[in-house]
Amino acid sequence: MIPNEVTIDLGALRHNFFEIKRLAGPDTRVIGVVKADAYGHGMIPVSRTLESAGVDCLGVFELEEGLELRKAGCTVPIFIMMGITSDEVSAVVEHEFTPALFQIEVAEELSRISAERGRVTPIHIKVDTGMTRLGVRLEDLKSFLEQLLALKGIKLEGIFSHFAVADQPGHTFTEQQVKRFREAVEECTRLGVSFGGVHIANSGALLGNKGLDLGMVRPGILLYGFPPAEGWAEAASFKPVMSFKSRVIQVRTVPPGIPVSYGCTYVTKERRTIATIPVGYDDGYSRLLSNNGEVLIHGRRVPVVGRVCMNLTMMDVTGVEGVTVGDEVVLLGAQGKERITAEEIAARIGTINYEVYCTIGKSNRRVYTDSGKNF
Repeated sequence: MIPNEVTIDLGALRHNFFEIKRLAGPDTRVIGVVKADAYGHGMIPVSRTLESAGVDCLGVFELEEGLELRKAGCTVPIFIMMGITSDEVSAVVEHEFTPALFQIEVAEELSRISAERGRVTPIHIKVDTGMTRLGVRLEDLKSFLEQLLALKGIKLEGIFSHFAVADQPGHTFTEQQVKRFREAVEECTRLGVSFGGVHIANSGALLGNKGLDLGMVRPGILLYGFPPAEGWAEAASFKPVMSFKSRVIQVRTVPPGIPVSYGCTYVTKERRTIATIPVGYDDGYSRLLSNNGEVLIHGRRVPVVGRVCMNLTMMDVTGVEGVTVGDEVVLLGAQGKERITAEEIAARIGTINYEVYCTIGKSNRRVYTDSGKNF
């Protein structure tokens, strides 16, 4: 068996959820975002943990994710953030999902099917406050609401939007979006519509105290233990949920002038000890970490040397005493006093921690722990 293992600490996840509750306030409801396989952490075990901890709702991207959760026995409200298409309406009504809504044609079909089945389907209106991605434009909201209010079988339960730069503290565009969103809520009030779920606060907004007075928040990356970007001192109380480890499968000492891996991009200048692990870009360890990454072995940082291969990576362990086949190597997480973070990896390859988690988590065998007990 390939000795690569992603460990997901559900105890840390639960801790982070309660930290979010502390930040948001005890009366604020929480939508736990578990889309994209819970950012690579495993949607079903993560969702079960959040449900048992008291999460108010689970946020998925698309219908198929919601169906997986219902099949797994999740009974809490499930919010489909992308919205739905007309041909998905029947399944939404049957399984009691709460979809985002921003297209009147979909609303009309949802109304028709719900009324036929004697159901009332809750929906959250998505308003575009500046992402230019999905949602009803502010100038179109009055007309959209008037059309919705004429439909039966639909309950206008919530309204939401999404911040573009909440991960950049002090950015003026966030204040502009808050202002537009409040205008959208006021437009609803003028038409006699009141919502039980008003939410715009994502992880960055939670840390930056934006939109926390609206009664509902929608954290994603913060659930998994890290802020959306570097520099958030407020995130220090959160615990990382994911770690990624492998084991050495060969150690060799080579003389000067020996190339390592494809392309001969690394050539030894002196006698070096090279260790190989069965990890590569097929396992979510980016090829951009070639001659660029670091890993942990025996509690010390060592460099990745040569190109990262599809299934193998080499590292220079010269000077680390006693490295042998079977030794643990940490690619993401802590060993001794050292830690490799997703933020560090992301900075080295020019991306964000979200991508690091998703890629590594979905590419490897996952083991779930809680208080040191394996599942």
